[in-house]
Amino acid sequence: MKDTYDVVVIGSGFGGAINACRLAQAGRSVCILERGKRWGKKDFPRTTGQVARSFWNYSDLGLLDYRAFENIDIIQASGVGGGSLVYFNVHIRTPKEIFENPRWPRGVKRDVLDPFYDQARDMLEARPLTPPVDLDMPPRTQAFIAAAENAGRKPELMEICVYTGPEKVNRQGIVQEGCVYCGNCMLGCHVHAKNTLDLNYIPLAEKNGAEVYPLHQVEKIEPIDPVETNGYRVHFRQFDLETADSRPLTVNGDRFDQRSAKPDPLSRPGSVVGRKVIISAGALGSTEILLRCRDLHKTLPNLSRALGTKFSGNGDFLLAGTLESNREVDPGAGPSITAAIDCSTANNRIMIQDLGFPDPFLWYLESALPVPRRLKNLSLFFRKYFMRTLGLDHGSAFTDGADKLFKGGVTTKFLPYLGMGTDAADGRMKLAEGNLEIDWNSRRSRAMFSEMEKTLKELSRAIGGEYMTSVLWGWPWRKLLTAHPLGGCAMSDDSNEGVVNEFGEVWNYPNLYVSDGSIIPTALSVNPSATISALSERIVNRIVSSQ
Repeated sequence: MKDTYDVVVIGSGFGGAINACRLAQAGRSVCILERGKRWGKKDFPRTTGQVARSFWNYSDLGLLDYRAFENIDIIQASGVGGGSLVYFNVHIRTPKEIFENPRWPRGVKRDVLDPFYDQARDMLEARPLTPPVDLDMPPRTQAFIAAAENAGRKPELMEICVYTGPEKVNRQGIVQEGCVYCGNCMLGCHVHAKNTLDLNYIPLAEKNGAEVYPLHQVEKIEPIDPVETNGYRVHFRQFDLETADSRPLTVNGDRFDQRSAKPDPLSRPGSVVGRKVIISAGALGSTEILLRCRDLHKTLPNLSRALGTKFSGNGDFLLAGTLESNREVDPGAGPSITAAIDCSTANNRIMIQDLGFPDPFLWYLESALPVPRRLKNLSLFFRKYFMRTLGLDHGSAFTDGADKLFKGGVTTKFLPYLGMGTDAADGRMKLAEGNLEIDWNSRRSRAMFSEMEKTLKELSRAIGGEYMTSVLWGWPWRKLLTAHPLGGCAMSDDSNEGVVNEFGEVWNYPNLYVSDGSIIPTALSVNPSATISALSERIVNRIVSSQ
């Protein structure tokens, strides 16, 4: 790593990868700092044991980062490629009506963003699912379409960033196989069918000289006077995988076991200077970095008081679905999202999509939700087995019992959903005893979620099943899980209302930018990756053209 770069980019998700790529193409020296590691396609977790160890902490450095707060849980990714490694592939443009919300800067409209949406769509090769030559449309997709049509809705296939053709070498020289319907999109794609950022924007950035440094977690940013020419020093901790075992280590003269040590013994401090710095660590990560700089380290004291506000879960409603559908659903097969319906009302924008989970999660659900039918079939299975073992049953095949045992499961006819809508985006992120907390509740968004659940119940009836709400949402919890946190560093037309201007530059701090989901000032009601990509393309276009 050099001492100084034209641009230091913090994070390698849809914001960081795009900015780094375009700046490197424009001839800038670029350094990307990513807290997670670089994942090869054979490194992703697959077994239940591997999945159990795949969650991010300072000893395992895993792929999935699950954060639990008082009224909302958030799941995100950690690795080179950011959220693209685990997201569900959907690339959809935010409805133009959303941009009419006065929270958006006046210059940010759908027609302004459309050319940048086009750029990102081309790079990520987004298109509706076309099944591979030897496969049909996934049963889950067919079940969702049937439910929607029976309920009088108009389903449509989503544009997704998934390759389904024969093996090929992509534009960056990386071998991609077609989708094999394994359903592991959430755990990383082991055949490179999923057009994640480490297959396009990031390798293109590296071809143009960008340097990627995994396992570097940023702690603080401090300006170097004058910032217009010298920029900012970025302080980080560098994790060391070579010592990631159970050996005792020494930190400041004290011995720790790395699995339980506090402070963390697996890192060492460092810093780098960027004449420009772009923070793209996600809604939680970017907001936390800036909160620490303002309130703990006091290195950026003039950050807007709006920092941390306008947090939104994007109206995400996860872990709900239809039990006992009138057909086989097999929710683990196929890309994790394929189709959707727009069920907006006069009051709210709402979208509902089919949803699939990796098999390890479905097996957990299978064991966690026993049902009477399974108990009945279990009894039948063992009766047939023992009768055959004792030689008392010569006529019935043992496989009859085994077949019924598996047919009695929950997940084979379980149709999961992802709902998204215009929640109130009224949460606030803050530091409490040095740790990030989120002050959010569903009160002002309750009517929207009620409208969403009304449609989910219609879909369940339309496919002959029973609606199951999210286990987190049931009374008395009223808690949600989101995979699409937004806000915290909202864009705005003045520093009283937001943290950055319409081109991502931080108010009061020239050459410091934020470019990721944190700058989005309201719920989008659709998957946000395409909009984050378009905003990032616009921001970096401005940076390049203004020099």
